[in-house]
Formats: sequence, C-alpha cells, structure tokens
Amino acid sequence: MTPDSYLVIGGGGFLGRHIVDLLLARGELAVAVFDIAHVDLGPTVKVFTGDIVDENALGNAIRVCGATCIIHTAAALPGRPRQDHEKINIQGTENVINTALANGVKKLVYTSSASVVFEGKDQAGVNESAPYPARPLDDYNDTKAIAETAVLRANGTDGLETVSLRIAGIFGPRDRLTVPGFMALMTQGRTHIQLGDNTNLFDWTYIVNAAEAHLLAADRLAPEHPKHAQVAGRVFFISNGEPRPWWNLARGLWKEAGHVQTRKVIAIPRSVAFVLAVFMEFFGWLFGKAPSLTRFRVTVCTTIRWCDISNARNALDYGPSIPLDEGIRQTVEWWKTTQSHPK
Repeated sequence: MTPDSYLVIGGGGFLGRHIVDLLLARGELAVAVFDIAHVDLGPTVKVFTGDIVDENALGNAIRVCGATCIIHTAAALPGRPRQDHEKINIQGTENVINTALANGVKKLVYTSSASVVFEGKDQAGVNESAPYPARPLDDYNDTKAIAETAVLRANGTDGLETVSLRIAGIFGPRDRLTVPGFMALMTQGRTHIQLGDNTNLFDWTYIVNAAEAHLLAADRLAPEHPKHAQVAGRVFFISNGEPRPWWNLARGLWKEAGHVQTRKVIAIPRSVAFVLAVFMEFFGWLFGKAPSLTRFRVTVCTTIRWCDISNARNALDYGPSIPLDEGIRQTVEWWKTTQSHPK
C-alpha cells in the first residue's frame, strides 16, 4: 500500500503520544502532530500548535505536512463545562472533517468512547449494535456520540474513508486521570474503602493496545486493503478483552507498587453510596466545592460494563498484544518514576 503521511490531532496527549511512538517505531517517515499546546516529540516529528476549532490553523497543518491520514484523539475530558464539550468534541470534530475534505485527506480515524452507548445500567457483552441512549450519561459521552455520528456520516464523501474506535477504560503510562486517581487512594491510606460489592465486571484497555488499534484501523481504510469494506464507515469496541471486577485493577496497581492491604475492606453498598453522593453533591453546590463523591462516580464503580470485541478481532485483526497484568506492571514502573522525579 502507498505510505501515508500522518497527522495525529491531540498528538501531545495521553493516547496521541503513544500513537506517535508506534508510528515511529514501525518506521513511518511522515508523522506530524497538531495540538493545543506545544510539545517536543523529537527532530523527525513536525509539531503544529493550534486549536481544532481554528480552521485556518488546522488547514495549514494539513497542507504543510501533506496529511493523507488523520488520527483524531483530541477531546474535552469528563468534568468540564458543557460548552467546552460542545466546542471541542462537536465543533472541533466537525472542523476536522470539513478541513480534511477541503484538503483531500483520504483517511480519518476517530477516537470515541465505549461509554457513548452507556446510560447507567448494566451492560454485559455489549456490541456495536447497541443504540445511543435516550438519556446520555453525561455531557462528555453525549458530545462524543454526536461527533462520532458526524465522522461516520462523512465516510465516502469526496474520497474520505472514516472509522470510529470506542475505547474502554484506557490506562497506562502518562495517564493523567485513572492511574493518578487510583494511586492517590493508596498514598492517602484509603485502599480499604470500596464502593459496591465488586462483583461488577468492567473492561480496561492498556494504552499501547489502544494505540495499536488506531494503526490497524488506519491501515485497513486503504481502498486496496482486503478488509477495507469491513472497516470503512464502521465503529469498533476496543478493550483488553479481559473484563474484571472494577476494583481489581486498582488493587493490581497497588500490589505492584508494593502496597500490602492490612485493613479490613469496608464495602459501601451501592444504594448507600448513592445516598451519600446526593448529600455530598448538595453540600458541594452549597459551599462551591467539588464533591469527593458523586452519583456519576458511584455509577461508574458499581455497574457491569464490558464489551464484545469480536468485530475488532475479525475486521481489524486486533488482538491485545499486552495482557492486563503486564500493562499493570509497566504502568506502575512508569508511576514510580513520577514519584522519584515529580513534574
């Protein structure tokens, strides 16, 4: 197949950096990054600084690097105001699509979330046939679903091929959300507190596996690829394929870090946790402080959520190369360096 010129939008972020690393590792010669903040990724990677809602800045980056394939990982993360999600996740993605079309880009790989079809109820083995919920779980997943729809709708327009990857429970080195949150519980001596009974299976995805899925999808968007028709215009769930009880990932991280659980675990029933969350949200609103416990957090920690990745295995030839336990080991190895050399 003809070599691509890659532009990774959000390439300075958690997932984007790993995608860039893999592209370079497999010998790609044309790799560029577009990010809101300047990052130094070495002499071979062109870095363009700008906002994805800035059509001129994005268009300039596409033209200068001669992008034929865009991998779009940028997003406003959960917890930010609704207007930020609409601006970045929806308007930003629409701008990526329009600018790609205007500049003859042939491929667009979009990073979505497994939660776009989640509405707070148990989901065991959910697959791509699941509809978007009538009542989205939060602004993040609502706007990601809207953006995903736009990406898929653009497939086949003026030669642009698109695909969306719904990543589940991403974690790993350079993580600024999940891993720091879990490790903070350890350093604060709170590992004995558990929300729910920990019988709910949850899907996690090690960051390198998530990055590999993006490269597999990009390759198969080429019209000459034998699996092109199975990939273009489609969505795929991506995970490690090893669903485990929610708290088991945290306990795996803690154990790898050398923590020994000596205190009896206090399991707060889901119903009780919801009541506590309501009170904490109220007092947080009353005093203008972020509550330490929310109904959203209780839902995430106590609900069954794992997906069927058969379609990704078949169409993308995706097979998680790094098992969950090895991912935990590599993550803690990285975390220890952040403790030795905090930024």
